[in-house]
Amino acid sequence: MKTNSISALLTGLPGRFLIQTSLYVINLATFSTLALRDWYSNNRIFNKKSYSSMVAQIIFTGIDALPTITLLGLAAGFVFTFRLISVLDSIGAADEIVNLLVNIICLGIGPFLAAIILISRTGSAIVVDLGNMKLHGEIKGLEMLGININNYLIAPRLIGCAISQLAITVYFTFIALIFGITLSGLMVSTSHFNFLYEIGTAFTPFLVMIFVIKNLLYGYVIATISCYNGLRVHTSPTEVPQQATRAIVNCLVAIFVIEGLLALALL
Repeated sequence: MKTNSISALLTGLPGRFLIQTSLYVINLATFSTLALRDWYSNNRIFNKKSYSSMVAQIIFTGIDALPTITLLGLAAGFVFTFRLISVLDSIGAADEIVNLLVNIICLGIGPFLAAIILISRTGSAIVVDLGNMKLHGEIKGLEMLGININNYLIAPRLIGCAISQLAITVYFTFIALIFGITLSGLMVSTSHFNFLYEIGTAFTPFLVMIFVIKNLLYGYVIATISCYNGLRVHTSPTEVPQQATRAIVNCLVAIFVIEGLLALALL
């Protein structure tokens, strides 16, 4: 009898996990789709009032984070770009340097580290902001005034974070490449300055498309998970840090899953 109960527990756990994960993904997809639908149906192009919340989100997520992004870009330029060029040059694989820089720095490390910054800085802030609004009855008050929450609070964050993720990744990657290649050109060989031109020509339209899609998807998913978990706060102040922690963990898992799926798709 005891053996049967243990077997049932072991076989039931994967099933429960799969069902809960599937429902969570479906809820996220439905939640974000409804938010974008309401935003699109309630806004008109060139109406500045429609975009004030989105612009505020972009400023907080992108522009306010520039000092941090700059420091991390310089560090990544030394740790990754400079060392990668030095190691490959020493073993005689100079022909592969540009290809590896594009694939590792531009398409791999850059978007991933920018997503980590977005999760830790903006994702947690969104959860705390929406969670406190839900806890203090502010969201219910807005709904009683006839304000569409999806249009006013959710969609601007989704779009703003997606745009900001792309922007900070471009900036981060630019700093990491320029600093690393310049440092390598000054300390190893002046011929390495040629990589600045070769990297620009190595970016094909297909790679640019992958770069843009990956970053927009990262930002969109991070914002969706953060908003969804923030609105799951109900009655207790202790739910706010709990939902913030869950959102951060779920965002990290989602980024790894997306990275893995894109890697398999591009094989």
